[in-house]
Amino acid sequence: MAMGTEVGGTTTVTSRASLAQMQAFGFPEIRDDKNELAVVIDSEKLPSMNLRMEEEDHLQCNEIILQFLAYSRVPRESDHPRSVYFTLQFYRFPPVTTQQLQLVKMKKKGPKSSMHFILVPLNKNGIGNIDSPGLELKFMVEPSLMKDGEQRWFMQYLALQTLQIDVWDAESLLLIGTASVDLKHLLRHGLSAVQVSHELEVVNTDYAPDVPMSISDFTNHGAVKPYGVTTVIKGRLHLRLGNVGHRSEQRVKRPFPTLQSKIISAHDNTSKFYGGSLTTLTVGNVNGYKVYRAQRLVDLDGELASVLFSRARINSVGQMQSDSDGEIIRKRKLSRMIAVRQQESGTDLPSKSHILAKREERIQHERDLQVIEAYREQLKAQSINKMLSLAITTQFTLYSTLGNAEFFEFTLKNPYSVQHTVTVECEHPELSVIVNSREWKYFKNLSKVQTPLEEDMFHIDGGVQFPQIYLRPKETVYIPFKYQTFSVDHSVAPQGPSDGGLARKNLTNREQPHTPKKIEVYFKIEDKKPIAILHVSVEAQPYVIDQTFRFYHPELTFLKKSIRLPPFQFLTDMKVKESQAEFQIYVRCTDLNVICNIKKMAPNEPQDIFLKVACGPTPEIKKFFVLIYMDPWLAMPIQVWQFYVQSLQRVDVNCVVGQLAQLSLVLRGTQSARKVAAYTSDPEEIQITPSDVFTLPPHVVKDLHLRIRPQIEGERCIYLNVVDVDFRQLVASWLVCLTCKQPTICKAFEISISVEEGKGINKRINYTNPYPTKRLYFLRTNRADLLLFKEDSFELEGGETYHIGLRFAPVLNTGEEEILVFINDQAENNEETYCVKVTYQ
Repeated sequence: MAMGTEVGGTTTVTSRASLAQMQAFGFPEIRDDKNELAVVIDSEKLPSMNLRMEEEDHLQCNEIILQFLAYSRVPRESDHPRSVYFTLQFYRFPPVTTQQLQLVKMKKKGPKSSMHFILVPLNKNGIGNIDSPGLELKFMVEPSLMKDGEQRWFMQYLALQTLQIDVWDAESLLLIGTASVDLKHLLRHGLSAVQVSHELEVVNTDYAPDVPMSISDFTNHGAVKPYGVTTVIKGRLHLRLGNVGHRSEQRVKRPFPTLQSKIISAHDNTSKFYGGSLTTLTVGNVNGYKVYRAQRLVDLDGELASVLFSRARINSVGQMQSDSDGEIIRKRKLSRMIAVRQQESGTDLPSKSHILAKREERIQHERDLQVIEAYREQLKAQSINKMLSLAITTQFTLYSTLGNAEFFEFTLKNPYSVQHTVTVECEHPELSVIVNSREWKYFKNLSKVQTPLEEDMFHIDGGVQFPQIYLRPKETVYIPFKYQTFSVDHSVAPQGPSDGGLARKNLTNREQPHTPKKIEVYFKIEDKKPIAILHVSVEAQPYVIDQTFRFYHPELTFLKKSIRLPPFQFLTDMKVKESQAEFQIYVRCTDLNVICNIKKMAPNEPQDIFLKVACGPTPEIKKFFVLIYMDPWLAMPIQVWQFYVQSLQRVDVNCVVGQLAQLSLVLRGTQSARKVAAYTSDPEEIQITPSDVFTLPPHVVKDLHLRIRPQIEGERCIYLNVVDVDFRQLVASWLVCLTCKQPTICKAFEISISVEEGKGINKRINYTNPYPTKRLYFLRTNRADLLLFKEDSFELEGGETYHIGLRFAPVLNTGEEEILVFINDQAENNEETYCVKVTYQ
């Protein structure tokens, strides 16, 4: 059973009454650099998209603002959260987990269809300030920190993509649902600042077992439309978006390569050798100069300095003493100062001991010179080889994104007057030589590289480990390379809100500090001597997540899911170069332990992506990514999907609708004592004892008693979390799988209610006690929102008849509903079940 966050709710227009109420709370205003209010955009109108106008805007720096204002509960839902937090990922920024926000009821009553609550951030101590309502997040998109052409990509992201916001219950750490909002209204169209308000439906989705998910149009962010699932609107999120334009203050040169730098040559000033002496500083320094100031040799070579100053000296006490470099320099300066003072004062000639000391010092200096000479002779061959290697080494910096194939060509020249067979040696699995001519041609056309293309250029048969190429005397060829990485961080952050440090935090698209990946490629002739060396430095770039899936599955089992993609004719907005007959979708998973494949189908047939994931022990959460391509060479993914699979303890329960079932769960204590509380995703059907906060001693087993009274027939799952209330940490989780059978219907009734009158009606049903003794009965229903009882319980003598009073609530829409009335005994066992079919007309 899986509970997904893929289906985002629709956007509705916030009523004027709600806007007036929220404006009275003093939410922060969105203003431009001139302190003028941002222009309000109507969310109902479809904005025009002119990317050229956005590119020519003089305010190239975009400050994206997200303001979480209020949350509206749905009256029918009984599991209303008291505090929430949000998780999201905008563009290429890191994932954001907000702090805990308390739901504070408005003083004025809102519309009857919903109840509005202001979102108030809470600090670490759980205290909120009502005078500072709402949560504001800012994302500063600075163009000087982007690649060449990435500004247009960002504008296309705003025009076409949808932001997915997961809403969590901050107390139970259960997922409430997901809200999705289009970002196209953030295009400024030459304005200095714009803002738009949305009322988003928070939708929770439950999947039926073994039912494939279907996507109507997966070209849009968050546009999964599954069938065979149950979707419930849990609430509405009031969100304000804004985009404030600024002038780009940073005038730095972009260090990113352009399309023309796809061809790497050894004669384009990318060599590592800049001339100079055979010192370690000259050989190892990439950005060195050709002219140096004279320095002491021991300052240039640490290994030589350690050899010279490791010599032990005998002190006056007869012990071994090792002087440091600084100590020796200090003693030399003192001796010189004493000699100068003696010369100025005209003292006698130095004594015999002083002459012996000077001779000993001279002898020691000669020994040091001999050590230095021997050390230089020993390293001369190594330094010359290193310098010659640097002379043929070419530096190239590559900026890579997850799943994107980075293509470039290296210009290789045979420097000899005879032919040679050159072996291209590269042991890094992510950098490879393109040996297939069709693949080479595809990347040439994609990158617009106008260089010669040869068929059967490389020799790769006969058990050759690396590709080989035949070079004529003084010949120059282009070696195609492709770098592609699927390595990504699969670690998962702990569940729960942040510690309160994200309130009104500004995020900039500045790269996070990291160590670049170094790759070396050697071009060697037959005698294993290199004629060229390519040094590739890979800088990892952030990536955009198009879709997030969350699945909950029993521990130590396999999760098997299929996601159905639409036929070819429904794939809109995609530029496919292949013909329709050759069209095929390809998938790749970042986790090698996850089975992910897709079968080739006819052009008009839908395609299914199959997933098989091995779930670990509870409460392990497995994270991985699935990339979808529309070309056989996997050049650039059209979608990047993020998956979370959480392992839970499974409990199977067979029950009857309306009848009480009881069971116990074993909760084991951790290494330290905790104050915990138990929560369930459906409190109407499952009641937990203890229901309040209780202490869980360390290494102690405690029972959780569940009272289950199902309301719906069929198979479904309910989630149960035990949470540390002090630190908001998840202690234990269960997956309660219910198999509910329909009870036997004893009597059936039909009534009609007029919708136009807007009034409910009262009815009575007779029930006779079939037992000869006195009995106590309880009344239950599966639709408490539509049916009320005059009395919830009654007591009858043997054979006595009771008139059950029913009150049917008014509704606004026409239709039919089947309402069940359960008559249970004192032990909550079902005695009889009545079915009332209500027609609203």
